[in-house]
Amino acid sequence: MRYFLGIDGGGTKTRCVLGDDDSILGSGTGSGCSILRVGEACARDSLAGAIHEACVQAGVSPQQISRTCAGVTGAADDGIASLVQRLLIEIIGGAIEVIGDMEIALESAFNGGPGIVLIAGTGSIAFGRNDRGESLRAGGWGRMISDEGSGHWIVIEALRASLRAYDAGYNPRLLRKLMESLEARSVHDLAVRVNANAAQDFASHFPVVLAAAEAGDPIATDLLDRAGRELAVPVNSIATQLFPGFGQVCIATHGGVFAASARVKSAFTAELKALYPRAGVLDIAIDPALGALNRARREFTIWHKNVK
Repeated sequence: MRYFLGIDGGGTKTRCVLGDDDSILGSGTGSGCSILRVGEACARDSLAGAIHEACVQAGVSPQQISRTCAGVTGAADDGIASLVQRLLIEIIGGAIEVIGDMEIALESAFNGGPGIVLIAGTGSIAFGRNDRGESLRAGGWGRMISDEGSGHWIVIEALRASLRAYDAGYNPRLLRKLMESLEARSVHDLAVRVNANAAQDFASHFPVVLAAAEAGDPIATDLLDRAGRELAVPVNSIATQLFPGFGQVCIATHGGVFAASARVKSAFTAELKALYPRAGVLDIAIDPALGALNRARREFTIWHKNVK
């Protein structure tokens, strides 16, 4: 019997699904396995733990796995993909394909067919494919210079807008709540904490902004609307290039920002319709791990056992 493994490796969570040709036999979860965020050792531990859990449920040895498809945050970069491949070779047998997490999300949404998927979670990225098999990505160039509309970006922009209001003589409630969440004793302490580690991930504080928006805070509500508009930009860029002439195109959304905020999705949909009138935003559930499993079940040409 052949066994296949699909892995969805995100910045904050890793999920894998193990199955045979027809059925799902086991699943496992772990912490994030983004090498850029957690480092190589932690990424390996997360992958190994999630895979072990799935294999125990299925009663299968990791060395019995025939093919694995891993969609991992940052793996659109060949260097990151190569590192993840090496980690997986130490854990499992069989053929291994490592691709970007946006590709397995697209697989889940459209089962190999044309469309665009937009992911907005810790980071953000759009990825699409047309009926000629041409693919294109937009956004997702990292939280320091890109990832507009993501959880990290929203918190940074909330801090920026709140501090501007503070400088203008106000005392924004949102700023106070963010200071509490970041355990800052004062505005000056906040500045020290934020600037001492500019690369830190602020996405975990997104619920603070969300709660403020739900309470009617004008800074937070305006920011969530702006996040939705920002997220429409990369999708429009892909649509106009892959589907020229404003052809019909379907868009699927995925990620924690969309799951938590109907306001962001509403603003995104409205802005995208204005930019690309023939875009259809689907209301479907995306399971990237299952997308990876389905791709693993199909023969692919990449064999990574000889990677040095």
